[in-house]
Amino acid sequence: MSQQLGFAIELYLDPALENQVLKAWNVLARRQISTHLIEMESRPHITLFSAPFLEPSKLESLLKGFASKHDPLPLTFSSLATFPNDPDNLLFLAPTPSLSLLHLQSQLCDAIRKEGLEIGDDYAFNSWIPYCSVAHHVPKNRMPEAFSLLRELKLPVSGYAMDIALVQFSPVREIFSFVLGNNVDS
Repeated sequence: MSQQLGFAIELYLDPALENQVLKAWNVLARRQISTHLIEMESRPHITLFSAPFLEPSKLESLLKGFASKHDPLPLTFSSLATFPNDPDNLLFLAPTPSLSLLHLQSQLCDAIRKEGLEIGDDYAFNSWIPYCSVAHHVPKNRMPEAFSLLRELKLPVSGYAMDIALVQFSPVREIFSFVLGNNVDS
């Protein structure tokens, strides 16, 4: 399994919602279906942007200002899904679509573009698909079992996106994060 390297801007969840996602990770790990997210030291999140290379110092003040202008965002994970023909055999929780989430991601990409960074097709307006990973590299023959186990999660689960972070991967290492709506300089 190759280690992918890069950077991502992620939305972190409130503690209660994060624990719901961690429950899913742990159920799949106990059954030895997928431990990839735990092994790469990830944290439950929704990826807003990713790039193979960027200069973190260029984004620190941008993200700090961006976070201060956006309040915590209500989120509801309402379905369990996978992408067709995905070589990573990814399972994820899909948030109920909301204009506020789509608007937040679109504004972030506009701000990043103004810094001279290119926005890849996966994060472009009208093609970004928000999701929260619950398993990577699920063996194809264990996909039905994984779906069956995760259906026990009792969806929908609701909470808030509370922080925005820049991380480097893999393994995941947070470079910096900012609380949404925190207008106080720290």
